[in-house]
Amino acid sequence: MTKKIVITSEFFGKFSDEGEKILLDAGFEVIENPYKKLLDEDEVISIIGEADGIICDLEGITKKVIDGAPNLKIISRRGVGTDSVDVEYAKEKEIVVSRTLGVVEKPVAELVMSYILNINRKISELNKEMKMGNWTKLLGNSLEGKVLGIMGMGNIGREVARKAKAFDMKIIYTDARRNEKAEEELGVEFVSFEELMAGSDAISIHVPLLESTRGKINYEAMKAMKKKPILINTARGPVINEADLCKALEEGMVSFAAIDVYDVEPKTDSPLKEYDNVILTPHVGTFTEEVFINMDILAAKNIVDHFR
Repeated sequence: MTKKIVITSEFFGKFSDEGEKILLDAGFEVIENPYKKLLDEDEVISIIGEADGIICDLEGITKKVIDGAPNLKIISRRGVGTDSVDVEYAKEKEIVVSRTLGVVEKPVAELVMSYILNINRKISELNKEMKMGNWTKLLGNSLEGKVLGIMGMGNIGREVARKAKAFDMKIIYTDARRNEKAEEELGVEFVSFEELMAGSDAISIHVPLLESTRGKINYEAMKAMKKKPILINTARGPVINEADLCKALEEGMVSFAAIDVYDVEPKTDSPLKEYDNVILTPHVGTFTEEVFINMDILAAKNIVDHFR
């Protein structure tokens, strides 16, 4: 019997049919997302009843969703984070959860560096002044010698370090365990969480959302920031306590924040939008045409490889 692959993803096939072609050529029946948007739980359940595999983005693949697909054998995630998937329940049901590792690291790192460059060289502010008819030269800061603190030296953290090294930044990092390979390859220095908070000119967050990381960047942590750093979050929103960040911005503990992820998404009513020294983007770390195509291809290959 032909196996059915249900696309719950909002973006699979947006720029190319290469991913779908891989599935069709392998003999699968492909059922597309009829809603063409980010699905809620009921919408996911409404289309996955006969699925042997699904390809998903950030829509919640909950226990209820999994129970609604009795034939499900693999959840192929377009991306690397799995907090939107009930991974433990999937394991109980012997369902594989795969990710598109090796695809998303570079674009997320590019976004991080674009924040750092924009903020330090005041590009957005200078553009605004020019468009107002003002020939105003605002003094920025060079990146050479500045300390970038990376919270989480996984694949994305390492890519951020590589790009920052090209600007002659000093890289320190903290993680649950040391990454000796990154230390040897990139010359990064392992420090405690407290040392990273105190010694960084910019802090970039690259940890998964776990109970140990939820709310890790709170008011007490930000009080230890001696250098009034730039704070960047492209990982998961709840790692930062949003209310505490607002307070830290008001009290000058954080000089600038760049936020791409939120506690609830989509979110258009964040209190952070009231601050001039905050850049907000709508979770676009992986949003490049090239990456979307590559994620489609790898997500499809993960399905094919599983059933081979």
